[in-house]
Amino acid sequence: MKTADSSRDCRSMTAVRYAAVLAELDVPEEILTRTAEILEQSPNLAEVLESPVVQKEAKHRVIDRIFPAAVRNFLKVAADYGKAGYVVESIDIYKERVARKAGIVTARLVYAEPPAGERLAKMEQFICRKYKASGVHWKMKEDKSLIGGFLLYVDGREYDYSVRSRFERLEQKLTWR
Repeated sequence: MKTADSSRDCRSMTAVRYAAVLAELDVPEEILTRTAEILEQSPNLAEVLESPVVQKEAKHRVIDRIFPAAVRNFLKVAADYGKAGYVVESIDIYKERVARKAGIVTARLVYAEPPAGERLAKMEQFICRKYKASGVHWKMKEDKSLIGGFLLYVDGREYDYSVRSRFERLEQKLTWR
């Protein structure tokens, strides 16, 4: 088990700070979801909003034309500081915090083979018990390089049960002798 700082699931401090700002702004979740969708559907948009070549006024006009009014000022500040690329991650962190307050923890599962229903249910029981949660919101991703097993990220922790990691540990033991 590792902390998130040493895992592949690190969150940037900028995104964490921006998520805190979103919490203060109290923007409706559907507007945040729509904002994230817009940015994800056109990846070049975040690049343009971050670009030092594009004038601030031009960025503000684009934001005013495309995004809902409730997030425009937030996006303008992010664009002005060249941090528009962190907005989607910030929204994701904010939503996780809201869910956590409701007793639902977000778990990221990276697997070589999709887990069977019973195995997933046991993981969910473990997470609920360990993190005192009433439910789990799953984010899953396949990664064949794990060879077998899985990586589970919950609340800043990494649980590594991958075959790749076991081979690496075995290799370390054999080479240290």
